[in-house]
Amino acid sequence: MKNYFDKFPDSYVESSRRMIQTPSTFARSALFYVQETGYLKLRESHLARRKNLESYLVVLVLSGSGTLMYRDVVYPLKKGSCFFIDCMAPYYHQSSNTDPWELIWVHFNGSSSQEYYEYFSSKSEPAFHPQVFLELQEAMEQLLDVNQSTNLSAEISSSRLIVDILSLLLLDITDRHTKTHPGHQKMEQVRQYLDEHYTEKFSLDALSEKFFISKFHLSREFRSLYGITLNHYVIAQRITLAKKLLRFSDHTLEEIAVSCGFYDASYLNRQFKKSEGISASDFRKKWIN
Repeated sequence: MKNYFDKFPDSYVESSRRMIQTPSTFARSALFYVQETGYLKLRESHLARRKNLESYLVVLVLSGSGTLMYRDVVYPLKKGSCFFIDCMAPYYHQSSNTDPWELIWVHFNGSSSQEYYEYFSSKSEPAFHPQVFLELQEAMEQLLDVNQSTNLSAEISSSRLIVDILSLLLLDITDRHTKTHPGHQKMEQVRQYLDEHYTEKFSLDALSEKFFISKFHLSREFRSLYGITLNHYVIAQRITLAKKLLRFSDHTLEEIAVSCGFYDASYLNRQFKKSEGISASDFRKKWIN
């Protein structure tokens, strides 16, 4: 079958592969699914322009250079660049006239694609240089190979590989965000202190005094770095300890509440239900051996 490729002359293309898929009902409802995945190496410049496309797009630049225009901002791209965008917004990407690029990409959707993208876009610009570029390239190449077939096994494998790609992207930008955050060393000290003292009485005033930082700045920086408020972080640590004691000890709810820093069973139950949707006593009954 002819390898159709964006309606431009074969002379423009040095090498190309493209797999277009139509997801099954199961994949569309339960999995991440491939809409299109491909590889392209150009001899000449080319521009792709789209909008209102219900798709998420990850592109790796394997060689050459070009630009991405997304949400009215232009981003330069070169070997080692990656971009991740929501294709509902207008965008174009164009290869350089003098240094045509080589790309590998996937258009995908399904499962929790929107949530992954929203987390990514809250932490990063759409185009960046991932430290895990080679791992991403390997996963994308596997995705191309898997999608030579059209069956349930290929859909399941594709979903797993898309999760791998998204996880690599999110770990990379989270690591970069942490390392470049101006207050990350101080906040890491705060977090370590909370990990050791979360069962004790929690006071934002005392914490800010201990670390010589204003309450406002401490609260803002901790949430910016870890994506959770100080209070919710402490409560989550306490609930995790409570789960262990509920499952693997014979202590009463009152004893467990005191051990975890909740101070009474009523408060433990309120916080537990708010977090887990059931009371601490119901949790114990469900998990009892």
